[in-house]
Amino acid sequence: MKMMPIPFTLQPAVKNLKPIAIGLMLLSGTLVQAKDNLSNQPKTSTSNSAGSGEDILDINDSGEVVIQKFKVTRSALHEDEAESKAAPEDTGYKRYNKTRIIGATRTDTPLKEIPQSVVVVTRKVINDQQSVMVTESLRNVSGIVTTNPLFTASADKTRIRGFAAEQLLDGFTQYYNPGDRESTNNLERIEVLKGANAVLYSGGSGAPVGGVVNLVSKLPTAKAFGQLGMKVGSYDFYQPFVDINQPLTNNILFRITGEFTDSKSFVDVVHNERYNINPVLTFTNHESTTLTLQGRLSRWRQQDYQGLPATGTVVTDKFTLRRDMFIGPASLPPSISEFDGMWATLDHKLNNVWSLNFKARYAESLFDQKARLLSGSDSFQADEPVRGAKLPLASFQTANAELYQEQEEKSFLGNALAQFDLGPTKNKLLIGADYSRYADAGFLGGEFAGNVGVNLLTSTFPAPWAAPEYIAKFGNVSFVNNTTYGGYAQLQSNIYERLHLLFSVRAGVVDIDYHTTQPEKISAQTTTLKMLPRAGAVFDITKDFSLFVNYSQGMRGQPFVNFARNTKPAPELSETIEGGIKFNFSDKFTGQLAAYQIDRTNVAVSDYSDGNFRSITAGKQRSYGFDADLTWMPFEGLNILANYAYTNAFYVDSIDSRYFQSAQAYIPNGATLPSIPTHSTRFWANYDFQQPMLKGLSIGAGVYWQSAVFLSNNNKFQVDGFYNVDASIAYKYERYKVALSVKNLTDEEYYQSYGYLNGRVAPGPPISAYATFSVDY
Repeated sequence: MKMMPIPFTLQPAVKNLKPIAIGLMLLSGTLVQAKDNLSNQPKTSTSNSAGSGEDILDINDSGEVVIQKFKVTRSALHEDEAESKAAPEDTGYKRYNKTRIIGATRTDTPLKEIPQSVVVVTRKVINDQQSVMVTESLRNVSGIVTTNPLFTASADKTRIRGFAAEQLLDGFTQYYNPGDRESTNNLERIEVLKGANAVLYSGGSGAPVGGVVNLVSKLPTAKAFGQLGMKVGSYDFYQPFVDINQPLTNNILFRITGEFTDSKSFVDVVHNERYNINPVLTFTNHESTTLTLQGRLSRWRQQDYQGLPATGTVVTDKFTLRRDMFIGPASLPPSISEFDGMWATLDHKLNNVWSLNFKARYAESLFDQKARLLSGSDSFQADEPVRGAKLPLASFQTANAELYQEQEEKSFLGNALAQFDLGPTKNKLLIGADYSRYADAGFLGGEFAGNVGVNLLTSTFPAPWAAPEYIAKFGNVSFVNNTTYGGYAQLQSNIYERLHLLFSVRAGVVDIDYHTTQPEKISAQTTTLKMLPRAGAVFDITKDFSLFVNYSQGMRGQPFVNFARNTKPAPELSETIEGGIKFNFSDKFTGQLAAYQIDRTNVAVSDYSDGNFRSITAGKQRSYGFDADLTWMPFEGLNILANYAYTNAFYVDSIDSRYFQSAQAYIPNGATLPSIPTHSTRFWANYDFQQPMLKGLSIGAGVYWQSAVFLSNNNKFQVDGFYNVDASIAYKYERYKVALSVKNLTDEEYYQSYGYLNGRVAPGPPISAYATFSVDY
């Protein structure tokens, strides 16, 4: 028996590519706010701007509509009221773009005035594409590489512009992103903020490097409505869902959404079950104060799928493996992933200048990953079989392994916002502070299975899975307490309505307390204080066309890394510079094009020369490129979305004998980060018929394409580029809706980089179809 602790995270590596200048101007679009149903909402008002005098529609006690002047301050956490008040399939969602956002600055600001690449995937896009999973929706944003849905919910591998992205839920970090991470039922929209975002999103693990993916939940409204539905599809896919919005009183609003998914897979053995329940309660006086309490109970259950080796799939000169093969015994017990959290948001308007916002969350999560690991001549990367004159060509070793982690999170943030005019300037001053503590404890161990060798061409695994004795003997052996806190100030100034400036700074602290008890005692602690600046400007060349530039720094802890002995767990540092253009022509043709460079240091890389494959903070990486996100509504009913990204991400410095003792661990200068395509693009068009005889009918189609990618740090294997064509059709009559979508319409056979222990591939899903039936009330 051999104990084999495995690193908690294995960082990718990269290769230098010659820069190329690539641009793409596609079509783009805009969003029309949903109309408020004033007759059903007493004492309710609407406004299309924040912090300025606006005409307000109100209903007096006699039922008369009146217009009055009022100064409105929007919450830093509650988006457009008109959007959140719409019913599940409200036809007020007419367009794909969104012209204002709060998440990028915590103030209600037009996208065109934010000096940063920001993209919003609206509910209209999600509905039209009939997205089954969040990963499908994220393809509508340039430069994103998503976590493969087959991957056990024990890690999040989302990348933006080549580097790790932080996935948030209503502004809170999701860390490993446990539980039912793919559900779209509770989504109001998805916000993607590219770059470090260190000032406003440095809680939890610290500032994101590649960017932020913020999932914004549905909130209760003053108008009662509901939706019940069922989605069925290929591979015995069943998904009932519900969305019930029921005001309890005029001042107490309630909403609950839920979804359950049961599905087999195009991969043998794999059977997925997941569900989530999301209750929300809002207390409001409809004028100055709102308290929102949210909860989420989320579960995920599936056999651990480790992908397939590169040899036998993308390299077939010696042997070829079945695309749908599952590596491991059919009796492998399912892995589980759970998330339970509750959070509160308090918004209070003091006067016409000052408003306050506070948020707090408590969450617990865990995952238990049970695996039959494959091992080859390249260790657990397992892209090459074991070499031997008397061994079959597809010979590998196998080991039983289990990874268990449990987490506890406590987070708090608060800020004060002042909005005021001074001479020719209109200003927003945001002052705030945050604190987050994330405790992570667990174990990771393994031992060779009773039947050590396996020939994948026979794909028989007679030895059943059994929990490693190492785990039963020691239990939790690794402990990381990651604490981040700090204060920040941000000033936004509009000068003569043409120049939009943003300056902010954060005094941030990252504290990492790491220790292990087995197989050897290691203890390390570090506290780092750093000033993290952010500065940007937007200049309006015309009312439709603007130039922008920004600079920011970031710092993040490394709570998910198993550090090698004598390695100081230093936080990662990042630096981003970005510039480009934004445009908005009549709220119909909107978008942005940007060029950028991101530098990243203190990257944790796995040391394969270490007997336990632990990590050191030695990596230096760089990403630069160009991306574009565009939408267009050429005429009523037709919405078009397009994006393109050129990404070049690589190691700036080699990881050599200065750090590692074995040639296997060596990463050369310029090595390309795995899984990151140099080119990727998305195009989608949808038409809602306007003719009276066809009212309620809509059709849509789109294509996604990406270029080839490397599988691992050594850049030895590469998977070809691929494309997917999707199509949908839907019809709604009064309260009833039926929809049909087809994924991979041309039934292309392709492989994707999988990133399991820094290697492997996964087959792309074949053609599949889904039908949705729903009724509103």
